[in-house]
Amino acid sequence: MLEGSFWELALIFVLALVVFGPERLPGVARTVGLWIGRARAVVRNLSEQLERELAAEEMRKNAEQARRAINGTLSEKVSLTGQPEQSASGQSGPGQTKPGSNAEPAVKRDDPTG
Repeated sequence: MLEGSFWELALIFVLALVVFGPERLPGVARTVGLWIGRARAVVRNLSEQLERELAAEEMRKNAEQARRAINGTLSEKVSLTGQPEQSASGQSGPGQTKPGSNAEPAVKRDDPTG
């Protein structure tokens, strides 16, 4: 951030000593040090916030790509078969019939009306 050789820093110190005097120089140095510390903290906070926002944006993009891939895969399967797949094993769950069969559901319910 601040680069300089020994002689450049010594020249700055001598000029500050002449301008501010020996009584006020320690207070000025302390104030300048506080300002530099605050500026570094602000820069650090901004860079951390930027990194968090970039990471969040990258996660959003990855989630959107995954959603599109899943939707694309599902729509391809639906368009190829004409209907959505029932399950990965090809078996129907309880209370369901296999596609194309005329059988009653596996689970019958007591229905007083019919």
